[in-house]
Amino acid sequence: MDKDTVLLTLNEKWDCSLPFGWIPITSDKIIPNVEIYDSNYFVYYVEEIKEVIKTKFKIADLFEIREDGQFLQLNINDCNFSYNGLEYIYTDENLDFVLYFSHENSTTIGGKELLNELRKIWPEYINHLWTPLQSI
Repeated sequence: MDKDTVLLTLNEKWDCSLPFGWIPITSDKIIPNVEIYDSNYFVYYVEEIKEVIKTKFKIADLFEIREDGQFLQLNINDCNFSYNGLEYIYTDENLDFVLYFSHENSTTIGGKELLNELRKIWPEYINHLWTPLQSI
């Protein structure tokens, strides 16, 4: 799948505002099966999330869309699940889930199955939802 197809499909399926960005944080529109977490807590579960994606979804590669316009298909082990001065979006070939790492110290996850798995490995997730006050 090429970059334009992935971007168009992300726009359609996940209401992303691309060529780059996904801002359910500031939107009045509710996007089903999407939760936003405080990145400081999410970082402790990065390896577990990668394992869930590899085993539950049988996926080895993800699309990486970077704020600087780069578009890559990477092995999941090479994905940087964090904000490092650039925002990142990761998704699978079918766009069944989306992970978005942004400068607001937030990690947005879209996808019912991935969220269900996250809740299993992170039972206190409800205590770590992102709020706008955390970005100040």
